[in-house]
Amino acid sequence: MMGIKKLRVLLVETSPDDAAHTLAKLKESGYAVVQLRVDNASDMRAALAGNDRGEEGWDAVLCSYDPDGFCGLEALNLVQSLEIDIPFVFLSHDLREETIIHTMQAGADDYIFKGSLNRLAPSIEHNLRAARIRREHRTAQLALLENQTRLHAFIADLPGMAYQVLLGPDGGMSFPYVSEGSHAVLGLSPQDLEKCPALFLDMLHPDDRASYAQTMDTSARQLSFWNWEGRIRILPDNETKWINLRCSPRTVQPGILWEGIMFNITQSKLAEIEVNRSQEQLRELSSHIHDVREQERLAIAREVHDDLGSTLTAIKLDIAWLGGRLKSVNPKLAAKARNIENLVDKCTVAATNISRTLRPSVLDAFGIVAAVEMEANEFEQRTGIACTLKHSDEGAAPAPDVAIALFRIFQESLTNITKHSRASKVAVEVTNRAECINLTVSDNGCGCTEADRSKPHSFGLRGIRERVAHFGGDVRIFSAPGKGTTIAVCIPHQRRSEPDGGVQAPVCATLEDACSGAER
Repeated sequence: MMGIKKLRVLLVETSPDDAAHTLAKLKESGYAVVQLRVDNASDMRAALAGNDRGEEGWDAVLCSYDPDGFCGLEALNLVQSLEIDIPFVFLSHDLREETIIHTMQAGADDYIFKGSLNRLAPSIEHNLRAARIRREHRTAQLALLENQTRLHAFIADLPGMAYQVLLGPDGGMSFPYVSEGSHAVLGLSPQDLEKCPALFLDMLHPDDRASYAQTMDTSARQLSFWNWEGRIRILPDNETKWINLRCSPRTVQPGILWEGIMFNITQSKLAEIEVNRSQEQLRELSSHIHDVREQERLAIAREVHDDLGSTLTAIKLDIAWLGGRLKSVNPKLAAKARNIENLVDKCTVAATNISRTLRPSVLDAFGIVAAVEMEANEFEQRTGIACTLKHSDEGAAPAPDVAIALFRIFQESLTNITKHSRASKVAVEVTNRAECINLTVSDNGCGCTEADRSKPHSFGLRGIRERVAHFGGDVRIFSAPGKGTTIAVCIPHQRRSEPDGGVQAPVCATLEDACSGAER
């Protein structure tokens, strides 16, 4: 048995008998009826005030359509004027077709014959469901409108242009949606861009059109995020702007649709280019300083080796000759001559060491591997730290400036080990490949943290990075407390250039192997 359902009914009826009959039929249908009968406009308006204020009001209006008194279309017009959406059902003894059609066209929800109210309860149920659906639809529409308003306000506040771009099956491109930000970014109205998508393609800088098409094609094939930076030219002054578009693709029935944002990044891009240019100039200046220093060292080394060395040799020969003459005449003077000769020998050794430190002749004569081997042997003798060397040579000899840079990097690495590492072993590896040359220096010392390597006056590692960057190389430094330090350097034999003119550092597998091996 069905449960009793509560129903609040406003009954617009002039006949008490008809009202009683209607209420009895509703109770018979299982309703617990709360009702109010009105028979004039003012009472009806007062009764509907609760619905008008949004309070719990009437569920339905049952209105007589008999000609006597207040009823019919006048009551319907009152409900409509108050804009209250509740089921409105006419009850009448009049079954003329033209009357029924007229009332339904006026906006009534149903028209039921008073002589047979069997259809009353189903009609109320149906119209209550319809009214609930309408309310839910209005609520959803209001929520959607509010969200759209918020979205439009958000888009309007963006420092760029929100848009949709559609790629059709035939390769044609269109803009289903463009925000008002197109004025600031492209100098075009949304309507112009939607009507003529080719305007945007015509604005692309000739040098950047290929990258635009390539990245768009990749995003379309892989349905991946599309991120592109490039230049456009704004007419009529042919002004150049940098833009960045970021959008996500999805498949739709006509093709592929991207939705995203386009930004004007001219200021930041020009600043980036200027920073890169300044950094490149600083690298060139640093490289020039290194080159000048090396030339000075080379010149001083030659002067020490050739001029000072030959002079000391001549002095030694003269003192030896003088000592030989004094040996029989004055033994004390001869002994003094021998002491002077020993001092000259020490000066000669010192001059040789200075010359080798300034510019090892073995580097120019026998190459980087021999120079590294000689420096490693001297380091081991000087510090007592075991130093092993592994090397392989598969490529052409590096250029002289690359060779001296690698040698200075090796010297700086050994200096850091002596000062900071407290290591007992050092492993050195030089690998000359067809495309690049690698130098790896590892120790088993105390290691250091990233903060230690970033100290303001830590110029050794910075100098290594700058030297390597000048040649378009790559350097990796792995170090952790208690795990030693590994410095791995890769310098290509031929520098590769990026599209913007910068140097692209090669990705060298030996650097990854060296650092991962040190980490293990």
